Amino acid sequence: MKRITAFLIGLLTGAVVVGAAGTATYYGYVRPRHLAEVKREAEKDAADRSSLSLRVSDLTKDLQAADKKLPVQPGQTSVNKLSETAEAQLTKKLQAEQFVGTVLLVRNNTIIYHQGIGYADAAKKRLNTVKSIYQIGSTQKSLTAIALAQLIQAGKVHYGDNIHQYYSQIPASHNITIREMLNMRSGLIYTLGAPKTVLTDDQVIQRSLDNLTYDADFHGKQNYQAVNFVLLAGIIEKISGQSYEQYITQHLFQPLQLTNTQAGFAWNFAQQPNRTVSYVAKDGIGTYDKTITENLADMRGELGTGNIYTTPYALYRLERAIIQGKYTSTAAVAVLRDTTDGQYGGGVYNFPTYVYSHGVKNYQELVFTMSDDGNTAAILMTNRAYDYNNALPRAKWYYHFAQTAELATEVTKS
Repeated sequence: MKRITAFLIGLLTGAVVVGAAGTATYYGYVRPRHLAEVKREAEKDAADRSSLSLRVSDLTKDLQAADKKLPVQPGQTSVNKLSETAEAQLTKKLQAEQFVGTVLLVRNNTIIYHQGIGYADAAKKRLNTVKSIYQIGSTQKSLTAIALAQLIQAGKVHYGDNIHQYYSQIPASHNITIREMLNMRSGLIYTLGAPKTVLTDDQVIQRSLDNLTYDADFHGKQNYQAVNFVLLAGIIEKISGQSYEQYITQHLFQPLQLTNTQAGFAWNFAQQPNRTVSYVAKDGIGTYDKTITENLADMRGELGTGNIYTTPYALYRLERAIIQGKYTSTAAVAVLRDTTDGQYGGGVYNFPTYVYSHGVKNYQELVFTMSDDGNTAAILMTNRAYDYNNALPRAKWYYHFAQTAELATEVTKS
């Protein structure tokens, strides 16, 4: 019994001694080294984070500095370089016209005025800006015309070709030429309204063919009939093998890198962030009291003649590209627009030193004038068409203003 007791006491004593030694070893040797290692790792991690933070900060500063060095893209910001006197004169004119929309004035390839006025969407208090988009209406015909001129320059069709090879069912089709259709002198007349159902391009063309008439008394005389350009759009499709939308997008929009936010077709209009609501302008109706919405059937029915939207600056770029020979040669443009007496030719009205176009669609209106070198222009787009029966006198006023308005000499407002 004494031996067992002594053994247990010895065992316990040994355990205590070993435990004490282990504790002493941990606190005296292991733990300090562990804590030192933890501290070193923490310091290293903090140093790494600090270094990374500095690198991020430096990179941010570099990016900000680089961004400041990048030139502001033209047409994307509001500009006002007018003197106070000229600005007051312009404001008075716009107010007299109850103008709601965006104004772009360019002189010698420099924007002198670019401002949004009124609401793009009054219910949502969203203002018109320089990025607002509007339907261009009949000014689209200038794009249809230059698209056809591209195919003419490529030798795939000719101005003197008669339309019998494309539309043999049209009366007098042996005598009507591509040139006459471009200049609204074909004698073709179409009075049927917009379709009630959504049609394909082929169906729109067939509907036109089934319902047009030919008047020999108007053959060779200017008579504005949109059906000419519906059929010309069909010829573009026949020759190119593409839909009209595909051709215009690929050959006119994409070379200028225009996106859907800048230019596109009416059926994509409502999805754009800078879309404009159309407001009805009639006696007794307040500025924003009544809206109007265009249906898809109407949009699709305007093949080649009035279903494109743009910003004012995008339209300026498109029309300047036409005049300056970016799509065809300048000589080809001169042949396309073969008149300088104010008559209609190649999708626009041609005057000795400038061209003019006017478009109205769904209470949206475009008034457009541009110099014959493409460097001076007046473009007004509105989502509340008001006095479109006097479009030409208005266009002349704004074009003259763009050429002659006094500019601020010391302070540039932007």
